[in-house]
Amino acid sequence: MAKKRVSSIDLTWMIVEQMKDDGSFQRGVSVAVIPDSRLGWRAVIEARAQRRMTPRAQRRFAALEKELQENYALSGD
Repeated sequence: MAKKRVSSIDLTWMIVEQMKDDGSFQRGVSVAVIPDSRLGWRAVIEARAQRRMTPRAQRRFAALEKELQENYALSGD
């Protein structure tokens, strides 16, 4: 199955909204989707915010990123 091409902004919103729905997302956390030569794209969170995330939220973020990487490719924006 071909991956659907979406912008980095759309991917960021997908991550933020799904984490909010789970209750895993804290206010003030910034997520950025960046191109990656090995994975196609990856999502990053600033270090300070990542330290404040619970282990459960960090696991959820990683699982969500992997799930979305399987279904979506980064468009040229």
